[in-house]
Amino acid sequence: MYPTSIMTGAYVFTDIAALRSALVARDPSDFVSHFIFEPVPFLFNADFSSWLNWKRTLGDGIEIDPRDIVLTGSASIGYSLNPNKALRPFTNSSDIDCGVISSYHFDVAWRHLRRLRPSWLSLPSSSRRAIERHRTNYIFSGTIATESILGILPFGTTWQRALDKMSGVPPTQGREVRLRIYKDYESLRAYQAHNIKKLRDDLLATPSSDDHPITIEG
Repeated sequence: MYPTSIMTGAYVFTDIAALRSALVARDPSDFVSHFIFEPVPFLFNADFSSWLNWKRTLGDGIEIDPRDIVLTGSASIGYSLNPNKALRPFTNSSDIDCGVISSYHFDVAWRHLRRLRPSWLSLPSSSRRAIERHRTNYIFSGTIATESILGILPFGTTWQRALDKMSGVPPTQGREVRLRIYKDYESLRAYQAHNIKKLRDDLLATPSSDDHPITIEG
């Protein structure tokens, strides 16, 4: 039995044992629907209005409909779903990861990266590595990870200005806000479900008895 959000009727995890139970019990795609797409994110403490206002502010800044902004990462459910982070809890130093669903920005970004190819060698090494990862991995999953390449994208200046603003807006003040572009909702669902399946497989192989509630210090 999981606690529920009054405003959304969706589940909110208060300890890692409940999360592990859901990861094992639910199909990965179903997990994404129930715990990432629908609930008020963990960071917003079940405050539906605050979540909507925050999305609207970000959406205005990056010219994206707020409905197409999804909080991912540990700020979403209280624990990281990155298979390499072993369900690391959200902390006062955690970044804010958002998925942005926009086929337009996905296409603009990928076309721009292809046009840049002749000049890749003149780019900083971090940007070159990021472009290579996109060429060999992210693009085929309908994903643009902007954190390493935002500065070289056509809309990068506008988006960075918006992200800087969000770092001063409650409850993300003092935190870095990062965006990933997804071509469509299915791309976001597939990317998250892939990570969840890996976590699920790991949990089934190596069960743990840890059970630590998490809180955000105000």
